[in-house]
Amino acid sequence: MDLLKKRLLLTGALIAVVLLGAGAVFAASTWGNVRRVSIDRPVQNDPAATPGIEPEPGEPVMDVTVPPSGGDGLDVFLLVGSDSRDDLDEVEPFGEFAGDRADVVMVLIRPRGDERSAALLSLPRDLWVEDSCTDTEHRLNDALEGCGASMNGPTALTVTVESLIGLNVDHFALVDLAGFQEAVDAVGGYEICLQRAVRDELAQLHLPAGCTLASGADTLAWLRSRHTQELTADGWRVIPGVSDLTRNERQREFLLTMMGSLGDFSSPQSVASVAQVLAPFVTVDADLSLIDAVGLAWTMRGLGQGSIQQLEIPVTDSTTENGAAVLVASVDIAKVVASYLAPEVAEESASGFAG
Repeated sequence: MDLLKKRLLLTGALIAVVLLGAGAVFAASTWGNVRRVSIDRPVQNDPAATPGIEPEPGEPVMDVTVPPSGGDGLDVFLLVGSDSRDDLDEVEPFGEFAGDRADVVMVLIRPRGDERSAALLSLPRDLWVEDSCTDTEHRLNDALEGCGASMNGPTALTVTVESLIGLNVDHFALVDLAGFQEAVDAVGGYEICLQRAVRDELAQLHLPAGCTLASGADTLAWLRSRHTQELTADGWRVIPGVSDLTRNERQREFLLTMMGSLGDFSSPQSVASVAQVLAPFVTVDADLSLIDAVGLAWTMRGLGQGSIQQLEIPVTDSTTENGAAVLVASVDIAKVVASYLAPEVAEESASGFAG
């Protein structure tokens, strides 16, 4: 269970509920409460973009990132869970810091014309990637801090993810931790089933053995726990193999469960009431229209555990020159995505290589 997915689940599920609620006619005001952010891909300073004009001496030449054209036949959504503490004044155990970090990063890929098919790609928050602001490298979650005045955080993260997956991102959506807690409480809790009692004092996690309908606070603690202990006959022990990736698995399971439950709402009014709770905690790109939002939500509404193909990215532990523990992808992420989109091509390549 992966660290990086710790809030990954939170993001997609909450956004889905918000967007679905926005589909109701009387929920227009809810949609109006969702925050907007501009995704402005860097095209300035590119000589090819303005023929005959050369950059000033010493002026950096930025890589061109072309805005989505819509011609690839895909809807690609970047879903992010923010580690922002702006709305978490009372959640002291999780610490404080200025700005945002991408604690959960997921990519939802939906082929157009096939509304019942989709793939979910989870990207570890500690993945070591190229910094879109400099010539150095950093953790993926740091991209949400942006490049100062030259590029906002959502744009920097979008550009980074596009370079990893080999696809243009059509839309961006982010939800923060405060919204996560509100969401779970709004839908009546989240069921967590355990063989043994667990605890994590730092995360304020205490859950008994068996099944518990957890509150938003308890669910958040479960998904964020990095040092989960279980109660055995010999006393408390750290659960073997628990890591950031363990949290990632917990969050992905949470997300799929939440998405699968969206079809259980008894009426549009009940959906809208949940959406109204979540809207203030959600940020989407300025180009995401109400129609786009409803389309995404409707696709996600009936998706269950067996309806979303989960794309796995194998990673290995690594240490930077400065001694920081990070994760490095052991495969080409773009090739993993390409294999999902064209499995027959991947199979032919594999068989040709084997020969």
